[in-house]
Order: sequence, then C-alpha cells, then structure tokens
Amino acid sequence: MISEMRRILGRMTVAVTMLIAPSSLDMSTAGAQQTDTTGVNPYATVMRERQLPLVTSKIRLLTRSYGDSIVLRWLAEDWVSYKYLADFGVNVLRVSHRDDPSSPAGPLQIDTLAYALKPLTLEQFRAKYPDSDSLALVPQGLLYGEAENYKQSKPGTMTHNLDLNSEQDISYAFAMIVAEWRKDLAEDMAVRLTDRTVEPGATYDYYIQPTRWDNGGRLIFEPGVQEGVRCEPYRPEVFTPRMIDSLSTPHTLTIGWWDDVHSSYEIERRQTMTLDGEHLDRPWERVTQNPYISMVEQPEGEDYCLLSDSVPYLGLWEYRILAYDAFGDLTTPTRPHEVMVPDVEPPLAPLLKRIVLERPDDDDPMARVIAHIIWEKPYLEPDLVGYVVNYHDVRQSGDQWLTLNDEIIPPTDTVFTVDMTGRRTGMIMISAYDQTGNEGRSLIQQINLTDYKAPAAPDSLQAYVVPLSADSLRSGAVRASEVLLSWQQNPQDDDVSYWDVAFANDSTHPFLTKAQVRVPMYADTLVLDVNQKYIYYRVRAVDYSNNFGEWCPWIRVARPHVTPPTQPHLDASSHTDEKGMHMEWVVGTDADMLYHLAYRRCGDNGPWELIGRYDADSLRQTNYTIVIDDDPAYDTRQRYYYMVESFNSSPYSSQSLAVSWLHRGPHVVDVELTAQGAWVSHEQLARLTWTRSDLPDRLRQTRHYYCVFRKGPKDKRFRYQYNVEETEYVDRQLRPGETAEYYVVLRFDDGRESQPSNVVTITRDK
Repeated sequence: MISEMRRILGRMTVAVTMLIAPSSLDMSTAGAQQTDTTGVNPYATVMRERQLPLVTSKIRLLTRSYGDSIVLRWLAEDWVSYKYLADFGVNVLRVSHRDDPSSPAGPLQIDTLAYALKPLTLEQFRAKYPDSDSLALVPQGLLYGEAENYKQSKPGTMTHNLDLNSEQDISYAFAMIVAEWRKDLAEDMAVRLTDRTVEPGATYDYYIQPTRWDNGGRLIFEPGVQEGVRCEPYRPEVFTPRMIDSLSTPHTLTIGWWDDVHSSYEIERRQTMTLDGEHLDRPWERVTQNPYISMVEQPEGEDYCLLSDSVPYLGLWEYRILAYDAFGDLTTPTRPHEVMVPDVEPPLAPLLKRIVLERPDDDDPMARVIAHIIWEKPYLEPDLVGYVVNYHDVRQSGDQWLTLNDEIIPPTDTVFTVDMTGRRTGMIMISAYDQTGNEGRSLIQQINLTDYKAPAAPDSLQAYVVPLSADSLRSGAVRASEVLLSWQQNPQDDDVSYWDVAFANDSTHPFLTKAQVRVPMYADTLVLDVNQKYIYYRVRAVDYSNNFGEWCPWIRVARPHVTPPTQPHLDASSHTDEKGMHMEWVVGTDADMLYHLAYRRCGDNGPWELIGRYDADSLRQTNYTIVIDDDPAYDTRQRYYYMVESFNSSPYSSQSLAVSWLHRGPHVVDVELTAQGAWVSHEQLARLTWTRSDLPDRLRQTRHYYCVFRKGPKDKRFRYQYNVEETEYVDRQLRPGETAEYYVVLRFDDGRESQPSNVVTITRDK
C-alpha cells in the first residue's frame, strides 16, 4: 500500500491542491473578524501590527451552496497541522449579513456552528463502521495507526525523520481522497460540515480557526475564510479535459486524458455502431467498479491519466468521464469521445506450394519466360477479399516488393500465371487480405530465372594514388603505397554479382586476376622497391548467372617516387615603402613538378600566411619564374619574410631561403579630425566631441584610440589629458568664467598618428 501511495502522491490534486486555493482574507482581516471563545490568537495581533510573515500553516476552506444548505470543506496544509487540529478541534463560525443595517443587533450576526469539532475516536469509528468497510479503515489508520516503513531506519537519524514524514504525508493524502468519495467519512474526519440553518438567497461569511492556539509558536495558523457565500441552487462543475486514445491489442483500448485538478474519476462507455455500419442505441455502462485513480508515474509538468479497457465487440464506441470534486460530487460528463475498434486480426496465411517456369521459344530461352505460381489455403475466412502476388529483387527494386497482379485474385483461386520476361532471379510471396485490409503473408520462395546474357564492360576506369607520408618514409617503415581504383557499372546491367580486377607489370604481359569485389572500387598496394615504373589494371563484370563480360580497356598507373623537387631560389628583388616588395623567384623544371606555394610572415615568430599558388604547367610561359609584388600593412616594429615552397609527386617538398624587409610606411596618417565643443550649464561640464574621415584600408584592422590635449587658464602649452576609444570627452575642471582650449589626435598601436584636429575653445558661465 505504501509503495502505491508514493506513486499517487503527485496526483492528490483535489485533496491537496483544490482545497488549498488561496484565501480571500489577509491576516489583518482574519485577526479582526474571527471569534474565539478561548481567547484571541496572540500571534494574529503581532502579524497585524508588524505585518510579519509568521504564518506557518493555513486552513484552506471551500464552500458549496445547494439551495437549502451550504457545505464547508477544509483542509490543513500538512499532516502535522491536521494532527494538531484533530487533537484540539476547530471552531466553525458564520457571519450572517442582515438586510436591515439599522437593526439593534447591528448589520452582522455571528453564530458558532461548531465548537472544538474533532474527528471520531477510534472506538466511535469501530462502532459505526464494520471491518469490511476498507475505506473507513483509512482515516482510522491515519489518526490512530502507527507507520511501519520508517522503523526500518535508525531512530534519531535524518533518514528516520524523512521516512516518517514521507509516510505521514502519503497516508494523509490518501485519506483526503477517501474524504472526496465518502461524505460521511469526511464529516467523521472533521474536514466537512453541512450548514442547514440557512435561508435561500441570503449571504454568509464562514471562518474556521483552531479551538486552541499554539502558544509555543511552533504552529501559527491562518484561519480559513470564505466571504460572500450566497445560498443558491448548486450547478455541477463542467468537466472538459483533453482526451486521446490508442489501440493496444485487437480488443483493448487505452484512453488518456489531461487533468491537473481532480484525482479520481468514473468512466462510462457505450457502443454506437457495429463494424458493418449498423447504428446502435445502447445505454451508457460504467467501466469502473470503484473510483479510478491514475497510477502512472507523472513527469514534471505533466498531469495525465491512462485507462486500459477491453471491449467485447468491434465497431464504434463512445467514452465519457466524470470526476469527483472536493465535496464528493461528480462533475458533468465530458463530451463523448469516439473510438473506432477495427478488426486487426489478419487472415490465415496462404501456403505457397511451387513455381513452374515455361520458356516457349526453344531457340532463345530469354525471349519469353512464363511463371505459374501455385498455392493453397485450407480455410477461407468470411471476410476474405483475395490474394496479391508479390515479387522482390534487390537489384531491381531495392527493399521494395512489387505487385505482379493488376487486380486482386479471388479467394477461391489457387493458381496465378504471369509473364516474367526480363526479370531476374528473386523472391515470391503470396498475401491474403480481408475486408479491413489485414494481411496474411505466406513463406517466401525463390523464383530461379536463369540469365544467358553477359554484362557489358565497365566504363570510366580511374586510378588515384594515395600520397606517401614524409614522416613515415623518414622512419624507414614504409616500402609501399596504395592505389584506389574506381569504375562505373553499365546502366543496362542490373544483375552484376561481382567484378574481376586484373593487373600486369607491362601492357604486353598476360593479366593476372588480383581480386573479386562486390562494389565498383578496389584498393591495391603498390610496392616501391621494384624496377617497374608503371603497373596496368583492367576490370570485367560477372552476373548472378555466372556470365562473364568483356574486359574494359586497361589503364596505366605510375608508382610514386621519393625524390624531392628542385629547390626554388630568389633571382631578383627590390623594396620601397610606397610600392612594397618586388620579387622574382626561379623554380625547378622537373618533369613531375605539380605546383608552388608562396608564403609571407610578419615578425620572427609569426605564422606563415599563404599569399599565392602557382601551377607548374602555367610557369612554362614565364620561363619558370614566379613574380610577386606585395604591399602589406605598414609595421614599424616587425620585418616581413617571404618564402617559396615547391611540390612534385613525391611526399617531399623543397623550400627556398627566406628573404625579409622592413616596411615602415609614413608616420603621420592622412586622417582628418573635426572637433567641436560647448559648456553644458545644466550638467556643469564642458563637452568635447569630434568626427573623423575614413581610415586607409591597410590600417582599418589596426587598433586605434584618441588622445585629448588641453590648455587651461594657467597653462602655457597644451598638455596631454586622456585617451579614449569613444568620440567624446567631458571636462569638469573649469571654474566660473574660466576658458580652456582642446584638440584631439588619432593614434594607432603601431605608433602612427594623425594630424591634430582643430582647436576648440570653451568658456564656463560665470
């Protein structure tokens, strides 16, 4: 029971949430209007005067009017608070609003409906309810029983206290749910009271407070308050949760709904239409024998219920839900939720007996192929519609099954003849369908369609030699390279089983089979320490019927070598700050030269930056000379270095010696600064602002800032004041009647600066 209560603790929404709706009375009002025959709560006065949040527990009160009576339902916030109220009782007070305010008794009349109201004693519970009443045992166990699971931990430890608290909360929550189902138990637990001394149309205020206040200060209650309760007929609550459904098994449904208010429900159903479309007029029947409580583990933020129900017949069903509220009343039923329960049981699978092939043309067996497919089905279901013959060939249809018959085959037929000309060896399966669309499949059987046509030669045979690693060659461990071969399959050949790959060391030598592969590619190892410079490859296709195709034309592959390229060198160079660097690099004329890369570096330890790539073939027209003209950003402190690196088909490259220059450029940058300023009287400061023209392209990425210079009343020259990145400066040093002059200079991190701005004169008001 305890484990189940832990699962439903999060769903005690009506007993522990709906009943703890925020009170409409604050503490100052509660202290002023409550009536306590045993004395005024001393803490209420403190809370009212000092406005201190001293409340540790609230009595949550709800009321409901039925026209001839008003029912009060209240709840303490936790088990400890409820136990205190159960031990000392509660006072239930009512304030009646008089129609005649001039009455001698005043506009209000205060009545005590109950004084020191407590739950029944254990003896009274046992005398009133038999032992067979399991729900009546819940409040008895809550009030007079003893928890068991917490005893498993060591007394006095934190675990012991937490286990006890958890068990008390679970028992308390379940007892409050029982109070929703059973109004008599709610009254006997002292959480419900019916006021029958009311007048229709009258308005009342209700208050619930402890009979005895805890003067020790451990439990400080806020009384339960409901004001302006009008005595009028009761209208049931409208229940409109969102509902879903799913089919679990052929006759079992799962109904789900979302509700974060109620904790227990009644579910009803009725069938409205048969599977054949016949409409039915049947009464609602209740699915639940006892109120339903969801036992689903609730993720955070989700409040949903799931109910599994098995229906006796197929067809259209309607479901509706009624929820129990805090007063034990049922809400209005939800709108009917329709669920179709279809037939999901497939017919008995056919038994595929055999496949007979017929080739009418003796001269050409592939000219026409006829297949006779034979099966049997011992039992024909009443709703059996017929059969479908399916064919599967992974080479033609991939993962899809193809239907061979255009129209469904009648249920009594057991033979199907189909033209299979042009198709390959594959699989046959017979499917039986009923009126609902359920399918019963036979076992799969292979259909052997022998092919006598050889595939065509592969197209576009290509080879890619994987470059060698220079680091591995230096270690002496690598003595071979790798070549990747690839080709294309002829589109008309969709039945290729594999490809033969053959090689030879000379085009005049006989080719030897190297491998058989299932995909149109192959990786081969090239030995480097041999005398043959080239190796030759060719490929042919073989189909599933073991027909061998023609060989494709051979290709020649050069084995990689390990000779580095000729080193490039600088032939001529010049440098000016206005035009930058001019260099002419002469590179090698090696036959297998591929390309050359030009690099630039700023500073002794900076990274090399690629500034150009030159293909070896294109340099033949320039007599194998690379001309580089470079005008980089000015730098007053770092040297610029240049280098060229050459690459051929070997894993090595050759680098030239580096050449360097200092590229300083002008110190003063051509940037125009325009300054303006004025004295701001209401802020008591001088404000200087300025604008500048666009920066040169080469300096836009260089960090820069502004330097402000000032010449005060007692200064003989301008003095540096401040540097800022914004275009504004404020001066609070001027005294009344004093004048100061200002100008601004733009400076860069590399030491360059602009011309000074115009001089701005600012005078402070006297």
